[in-house]
Amino acid sequence: MHALIYSTSHIIASSTVTVAAHRVSNSWPWYIIRAAGFVAALLLFLLMISGIGQVTGYTYRFIEPIKAWTLHKALAIALCAAIAIHIGFLLIDHFVSFSLIQLFLPFANHYSNGTKVLGLPLAGIAVTLGILAMYGVIIVVLSSLGWINTKKDKWRLLHYLSYLIVFFVFLHALYAGSDLKYGTFRSGWVFFGILLGLAIVSRLRRIGTTKNDD
Repeated sequence: MHALIYSTSHIIASSTVTVAAHRVSNSWPWYIIRAAGFVAALLLFLLMISGIGQVTGYTYRFIEPIKAWTLHKALAIALCAAIAIHIGFLLIDHFVSFSLIQLFLPFANHYSNGTKVLGLPLAGIAVTLGILAMYGVIIVVLSSLGWINTKKDKWRLLHYLSYLIVFFVFLHALYAGSDLKYGTFRSGWVFFGILLGLAIVSRLRRIGTTKNDD
């Protein structure tokens, strides 16, 4: 009897481990997608804070101007890399399938979690906001790398897209996935959104108040 119980328990345990291993082997791209998304969100937060800090002067209390700009640029490049990983692994994920068109063309996706707004899937709208944010990041980063010294007025104007990008990313993360659907992570995301919003308001209040306002 004991041998039978041990054998049955061993079979059940082995089956459980096999199923778990199978799920992990099939879902690892999804974990990378989520991790890259969180990393991109953190980099965007740091990028915005560092940029606002340079305008207000707070950043220079801790780091020299040249180093501050170098760090700001490095954060922007790292953000682009995180976004590329986030998007790239969506192409090979087995749980949620996206085509190239759905990943790069706004409103082309059919992603849904069952919730609708005005007849449209809320998650699908959130995905579209993520796509628009991606294009916004590309525009801001490329213009910063190419125009900051030669076309400063155009660079500054395009740089204001950053605030719209932050808003789109906030909604994208809040409604596109399940990690921020409820609980501590959602509360933390809302808290950081409010914190960054206050920093942005502080930044926008300075527009036109200084001669070299960026």
